[in-house]
Amino acid sequence: MKQLVYIVLSLFCNVALFGQSVEKYGKFETDVASSIEYENPYNYDEVTVAATFTAPDGQQFNVDGFYIENFDLDTSNGGLSPSEVGFKVRFSPNQTGVWNYELAIIDSTGTNTVGTSSFECVESAAENNHGFVRKNDSNYLSFDDGDQYILVGENMAWQTGNTVNNYKSWIGRLSDFGGNFIRLWHAHWGLGIEWKNGWSGFKGLRNYQQIKSRYQDWLYDFCAEKGVYVMLCIQHHGQVSSQVNPNWNDSPYNVANGGPCQNTWDFFTDSLAIAHTKNRLRYIVARWGYSKNIMAWELFNEVEWTDNYSNHKEEIAEWHFEMSSYLKSIDPYGHIVTTSYAHDDEDPLVWSSSDMDITQTHFYNNVPNIERVLAGGVRRYLNDYQKPTLTGEFGLGGSSELANNDPDGIHLHNSLWGALMAGGMGTGMTWWWDSYIHPLDLYFHFDGVEKYSRRVAFLDRKLKPGKSAVSGAIGDLNLTPSSGWGTVASDSIVIDEFGQIIPEDATLGQYLYGSQWNTQYRSPPRFYVNYPDSGYFQVRTSSANGQSPHIAIWVDTVMVFVDSLASTNTIYEIGIPAGEHIIEVDNTGTDWITIAGYTFSDLGSKVDSYLLTAEENNYAAGWVLNNEYNHENVVDFGEPDPVSEASLIIPEFENGNYFVTWLDCLTGEVMYDELIEVGDSSLTVQIPELLWDAAFIIDTEQMVAVTDSEENTFSLYPNPTIPGTTINLAGLQSSQVNGIDLIDISGRHIYSFRNTTTYVDGSILSLRLPTDLNTGMYWIKVQYESGKVAAQPLVIGRE
Repeated sequence: MKQLVYIVLSLFCNVALFGQSVEKYGKFETDVASSIEYENPYNYDEVTVAATFTAPDGQQFNVDGFYIENFDLDTSNGGLSPSEVGFKVRFSPNQTGVWNYELAIIDSTGTNTVGTSSFECVESAAENNHGFVRKNDSNYLSFDDGDQYILVGENMAWQTGNTVNNYKSWIGRLSDFGGNFIRLWHAHWGLGIEWKNGWSGFKGLRNYQQIKSRYQDWLYDFCAEKGVYVMLCIQHHGQVSSQVNPNWNDSPYNVANGGPCQNTWDFFTDSLAIAHTKNRLRYIVARWGYSKNIMAWELFNEVEWTDNYSNHKEEIAEWHFEMSSYLKSIDPYGHIVTTSYAHDDEDPLVWSSSDMDITQTHFYNNVPNIERVLAGGVRRYLNDYQKPTLTGEFGLGGSSELANNDPDGIHLHNSLWGALMAGGMGTGMTWWWDSYIHPLDLYFHFDGVEKYSRRVAFLDRKLKPGKSAVSGAIGDLNLTPSSGWGTVASDSIVIDEFGQIIPEDATLGQYLYGSQWNTQYRSPPRFYVNYPDSGYFQVRTSSANGQSPHIAIWVDTVMVFVDSLASTNTIYEIGIPAGEHIIEVDNTGTDWITIAGYTFSDLGSKVDSYLLTAEENNYAAGWVLNNEYNHENVVDFGEPDPVSEASLIIPEFENGNYFVTWLDCLTGEVMYDELIEVGDSSLTVQIPELLWDAAFIIDTEQMVAVTDSEENTFSLYPNPTIPGTTINLAGLQSSQVNGIDLIDISGRHIYSFRNTTTYVDGSILSLRLPTDLNTGMYWIKVQYESGKVAAQPLVIGRE
């Protein structure tokens, strides 16, 4: 059935201009009228609205128009009512001044110019209008105005109810705590625009769903208001899979539904399927390419879950090359282009392509210190591909149930910091936005890392992962496997005196393969160790296994342990005498078993350190974590003992005088700083008492919590103390203090001290603590009149 376009205007009025003034990097929009009937106005082979924009400096930009069946949107409740239909052109100007443009319609009759006009571009008044997101010569992204962009956020792949209400609530709460990034899928049950004819308002190939399109019009503009940027995933694996999250039976590309593909893998090679995909990409760029808040186009989510991937890997890589090149050819704004895989070893050929601007990893590991897995993936990708990398998804497992066993968001917090401080271009992006983050209101974890990221010169100093170690906090070394199914992991690892592994990019397999099946992936690990004292070695199995696995352990080529049948969720332990040894682990059974980790007694530290340094080794940022403060330990056994008297060692640092500034990871506020001198090209600094974690910045400039010379950070006593008692804050003046609050270790506000304060001698402030406090660690936070903040830890014990 033909769709009719009956917009008839005079020869001199066939362009409707929306406003004569447009902000820089804002949205210019105009209607384009046509009196011709088109069978499918979404089909660019049938009709193209072409626009040429000429900048004040003479540079020209070619932009496609798009067809729209528009709706008026009630943003209070998400309600829609039909509005006008026709063609539109959208454009985002990047220069102030007068822009000229010409519009033409290209169809079977030829190229027909339908109008010329102009508009003025003015500077933007919005504080968060920095332009489009760009790649540069560092491991980080930046805006058109040169500011760095450090991604802090989460996945929000699809709506679960009312689209407007969902995203207003989710994005609003995320942005309240500094979040600036989401990842969105074009899923047919979400905001995808093309699917099988008759399915929930869809009309098949090259006929784009307009209700979902209208919601996206609103969404990207709403993101611009909130300063949130979107990675738009255009295709997901289920659409081309009959096995993993299968949607192939309902795909419009399936020949059973009138499409061109006999098999799922034809999607990547069939010429008509490729032409349909390009038409959809063209529509997406035409309609939403103007948005500076679309950070990147993601071609595919976890593409190796498509059918028979290993047999069609080369064709899928070629599809990526063709589509990424095509996107860049039609996108006048130069958005970043990427894709994604479920396993971190796929696909080097694609990731090495110059058309893949950034790389991406996804990890789902049910392990206590998942941040180590994320950090390992980040470092490997930086080393292998020399381009910015993002932990695009992470989770404890395949459902939100495991995450909900961590109601305080400990693994979320550690993963946000671990991915960023390993060298990622942003935090780790959690997957369970709708069933974990929002219901438990865990957004406060984004606050501290975002505030910290604004203090650190990631971009200007071109930070990269550096070497660091911790002394004075001897603990067990726990190695967490990260390589997934069908991968060959490292089989030879040296553990040095600092508990760090050599080579740095070594990986351990989550699957310990048996001796009969999947033998092509076998990589049983061999560890070279030096125990200063006698101790133990443990193998911890995880929750899944194949047929008849057997765990066997050798020490110095002598088998010291073998089980009759390996069990899941089990610890296998052997004693190790002092001295140098080679420890080997293998599965002598039939099939695989999953491994949760390997533990070496007293070869590691209770504190994990993450360091980023400038090339000149005269600036650094980092994060230290009490690795016993993980979701499993805290949930099962309570908070661990704080680590005291530990020191951070940076073996390579430029000589000179530096300030080391320590910051609270939950609030992002400065705790204190100290002056240190580096004289032997090695920096050692005392780590503050560490119940959970702390971040630091090392620079030649001082960064104190209170910069006024009369406003010094306070001291706190008695500490520890008990509920209901009086504590004293020394070094304060009543005229300097604007407010004092009690905050728990997770960053939640507990109590405000208002009428319970008494000054003694003008500089000692006495506070009465609430009587109902639980034992544990808290923070006393002082807000000064100057706007500066200082904080000190407070430990509450029992009588």
